[in-house]
Amino acid sequence: MNKYLILLILLIMPLNSFAQNQIANQLSNFVAPVTYFVDHVKQLALLTNNLTKYRQASIIGTSGMGKTQLARMYCYENQNNYKLIWFIDCNLDINQELLKLAKAINSTANNSTKSNLISEDVILVRKELMNYLSNQDKWLLIFDNLKVGQNKKVQEFVEWENNGHVIFCSQDSEILPNIVQMTAFTKSDVSILVNNILEHNDPQSAEFLSKEFAGYPIMIVQGVQLLNNVKGLDKAEYKKKIQLSTDRIKLNILLTINELKPNARKLLNKIALINNQSFSKDLLSFITDDKSTINDDIYQLSKFALISNIDPQETNPIFEMHDVVAQKITEINGNQNNKIYLEDIVTKLVGSVPKRNSVKAQLFRKARTILEDFEILTRNAVKYNSSIYKLLQLNAQLMMQYVNSVDYLNVEKVMNWFNENDQNGAGKFNLWSMNDDEKYAYALCLQVIAWQYAVNWSNYRVAINYCTRAKEILDTII
Repeated sequence: MNKYLILLILLIMPLNSFAQNQIANQLSNFVAPVTYFVDHVKQLALLTNNLTKYRQASIIGTSGMGKTQLARMYCYENQNNYKLIWFIDCNLDINQELLKLAKAINSTANNSTKSNLISEDVILVRKELMNYLSNQDKWLLIFDNLKVGQNKKVQEFVEWENNGHVIFCSQDSEILPNIVQMTAFTKSDVSILVNNILEHNDPQSAEFLSKEFAGYPIMIVQGVQLLNNVKGLDKAEYKKKIQLSTDRIKLNILLTINELKPNARKLLNKIALINNQSFSKDLLSFITDDKSTINDDIYQLSKFALISNIDPQETNPIFEMHDVVAQKITEINGNQNNKIYLEDIVTKLVGSVPKRNSVKAQLFRKARTILEDFEILTRNAVKYNSSIYKLLQLNAQLMMQYVNSVDYLNVEKVMNWFNENDQNGAGKFNLWSMNDDEKYAYALCLQVIAWQYAVNWSNYRVAINYCTRAKEILDTII
């Protein structure tokens, strides 16, 4: 690996990893902005002003314009002003995200009784967390990754009166207060960005990238990486292809994908279907076709800025893929290929869960990013019309995840899905057509439902019935 490429990896990593280690006694999950983040000085000043005056601010712009990076830059520059900084991913279950914050706050409690400051019941956590923070100051919440039409998910927080600061990052301004509008980079901004990353100073390339990618930072960075890393790339031909394309962002990603080795390309296609905002190296090792190439695959994807490292811990680093990249990859692959990739992910990931060792299975389910990935995979399995048995396997794992996190509301939701499709053995599930892994998932659902009836509803007769059915099925598995 040459020295320049090592420098490249460092450039596309954040200024620091999760920042809670920077300030003593600060509770935080924020990731510092990438080192090539430039300009947006006006937006940063307006964001600061809005928070100072109104305690709320909303960063608005289309995907790829740098909303999250602006919020991270504000956090990075103002972290000394806060005791708590917490990003909430609105692409996931917001209550589950709030539960993570509640657990983090409870872990800092200094009392002899070891009682929680905030309930860790997912049904109660939102109200109790809001009540708790209302009596605190010097905290900042960032509701990130809101898509068009999704702002009502955070309406309660928009209307919330408190003593802290709240930032909303959304593609849509509806109902959101104190707007900070993201704009495309100017020529001078692009020139600075390109020259920060480009191996050789090239004003013509900077001007071309500025014009063709209309100030989209992530696409400009990828264009630079193509120019840096593709040996023998004909710049004139590259520029011609981009100029003739009706979807320049998609073409740029296609050209980048063509430079990847086969296994890295397959892994990229799978990453677009999991929780692209946060995924671990361990997770990638579960879903890859070849574990022996995982380090090289991650290096290739990072080299072309298809993924970025957001937590570089040595044993299990965490990465992210920008939404616009994930979206274009799924568009390129089409629904049928996405379905094939997704079902392969499910087979490999569920197959990695220890079945005969409950302690190891528990550790697997508690691993970083696992719950969120199962949730996103389940959502995509519905979107791409995966088989009922893949959904069964995913939902069986989700039920166990929700039991472990004491999320009985979601346990009941998945239980209702199962019962609607099962109808006491007379529905869509056919045991005779299931393989052993699918039978195991079916039995696991029955066991969790039995637990729900016994522990939460004290209906032991029905619980025994579900347990008996589960045992009969497990006895048939080789």
